[in-house]
Amino acid sequence: MDKVDIGGTQRLTFGDLRRDPCGQVLAMTVTVELESLTARREVAASYVSGFADLAGFFTSLLENWRGWNGARTYKSIEHDLLLEATHTGSHVELLFNLQDPQFHDVWSVRGKLTLDAGEELTRAGEDIQELFRPLKGAVL
Repeated sequence: MDKVDIGGTQRLTFGDLRRDPCGQVLAMTVTVELESLTARREVAASYVSGFADLAGFFTSLLENWRGWNGARTYKSIEHDLLLEATHTGSHVELLFNLQDPQFHDVWSVRGKLTLDAGEELTRAGEDIQELFRPLKGAVL
């Protein structure tokens, strides 16, 4: 798997992973598509955990697909990707903000995706896990 699309005509895409020779993810490109607007940014992985925290964010949503109180959040290490998920009963609202962390007042793209709390959320969570799975046969 080389990319994950979340949403439909309006979507958030995680892909174009950049890996080191050992297969560790160093960065990925996040693309936002909202009607006639497309924006993308390379988002760096944590030096310690890669994107395990992003995968964990989606895993926690998936494990609690029947609902949770309040908002669940994710922030990339450089704060250029911000996600916030709330459960509305039968759907999950995923707010996102893709921005230049040094110049967030200059450019920032914000949007909201509404996901089915069952099948659509499951597919997104499982696909994210697969995307960040270590490569087989990577040089160690």
